[in-house]
Amino acid sequence: MIRAIWVFIVGLLASGGFAPIARWWLFPIALALFILHTINQNLPTRLLNSFAFALGLFAPMLHWSSSFVGSIPWILLTILCALFFLPLALALKSNRYLVIIFPSVWLAIECVRNRFPFGGFAWGRAGYLAVDSPYSELIPYFGIAGGSLFFAVMAVALYRLLTGFRLYWIPILIVAAFIPGYDAKPVGEITITSIQGNVPRLGYEISTQVRKVFENHARENIRVSRLSGANPPDIYVWPEDGADIDPLKSGREEVSALVSQVNAPIIFGSVGKDNLNRPVNLSILWRDGGAASVYQKQHLAPFGEYIPLRTLAASLSPLVNQVTDFRPGTSWKYHYVDKAIIAPLICFEVADDHLIRQAVAQSNIFIAQTNNATYGRSAQSAQQLQITRSRALEHHRAIASISTVGISAMVNVRGEKISELEPYLTGSLRATLPLYEAVTPAGRNGLTLEYLAVAIALMALAAQAAGALAPAFRRYRR
Repeated sequence: MIRAIWVFIVGLLASGGFAPIARWWLFPIALALFILHTINQNLPTRLLNSFAFALGLFAPMLHWSSSFVGSIPWILLTILCALFFLPLALALKSNRYLVIIFPSVWLAIECVRNRFPFGGFAWGRAGYLAVDSPYSELIPYFGIAGGSLFFAVMAVALYRLLTGFRLYWIPILIVAAFIPGYDAKPVGEITITSIQGNVPRLGYEISTQVRKVFENHARENIRVSRLSGANPPDIYVWPEDGADIDPLKSGREEVSALVSQVNAPIIFGSVGKDNLNRPVNLSILWRDGGAASVYQKQHLAPFGEYIPLRTLAASLSPLVNQVTDFRPGTSWKYHYVDKAIIAPLICFEVADDHLIRQAVAQSNIFIAQTNNATYGRSAQSAQQLQITRSRALEHHRAIASISTVGISAMVNVRGEKISELEPYLTGSLRATLPLYEAVTPAGRNGLTLEYLAVAIALMALAAQAAGALAPAFRRYRR
């Protein structure tokens, strides 16, 4: 039990790789210490350590999920994420083939967790840390999955250095930091102004402050348009829920008047209704003549935009009854502005590999529209921006990331913040961003590493199971 407590503390150290601490190197060091204290132990100890490490990793990282709703959702989400990492116990049975088996099992776990249950929850992937590390250029070639695999290999290398000081790992880690950067030729550019209007108060009561939210964004948009004078941007972008007065219905005339006044089209984030009066989360390009294109969010956030297992969930939290299930979209709709083909990623969608691989094949720039007001002054926004920056790097697409309350930023294709706004303030960002059509190696072959890791993990686990059952089989044959 003392060992498990120590491993839990090591997991807490690993979480420091992510925001708010955001020191990427803490993660591989902690993972190496976890290996050191778990490998070659008996199976119950390895299982307990694997769970304890993952518990320590996710508990502080996901604390934002307790904002305004209490600790029960946070505790349940943390435990669910930690349970996925129990197979690490089988990967750490011995040192044999460790550098192959452990990273493969780690990546296989991430692969499964990204997809199940309820469409997956891809928060906390090790590969997101690469965008802030010297190994960032691995990502356009091998994807977020490649970054996760590399950090798991690095952890094994550090473990080997701690136990045997095998010097050949040092040049390998150095050389990996000097991979040449991916490059492509831009096909044009677009000037974007993003509007962070802020909200009157943080929390889940945004539906009661709709008029104020819209007015905040409209007021800032008008102020910025006056400053730009005869040099307006090609497009203004508002965040998710920035215009939840439903411009397609009740707010049509008001939104049209605003677009005419600011002398440029606006992409609104809006909550609307479908033909059956069910709520939908929308990204709408509005020109002088009205709505030019409408994208309906496809990957809804479980327990935020819809409630799986509603009866069970309601018994755990009375707030469940306040959530009306949204309806997901079924396909991509792009916003066309001159040469720009804009893929709108709405909030949770920045973590969806499948959706982004679809989008990148048709678009040449991304926008990320989000509403972080429901998570208060937590690290959620900073973690989400790290994911967004990783996507820019992975797919060589500039991204205008805009939130109701921040952190909003303009991000280049290296995953670097060109500019950003402080959270919980009203403001705007303007940038001229390049357009790219090229699909990176990660975009073309991003699933290959994951499938290979799953195959290796399954073979390793099958071999261990066969080895465990062999004595019993031999006794049976006698």
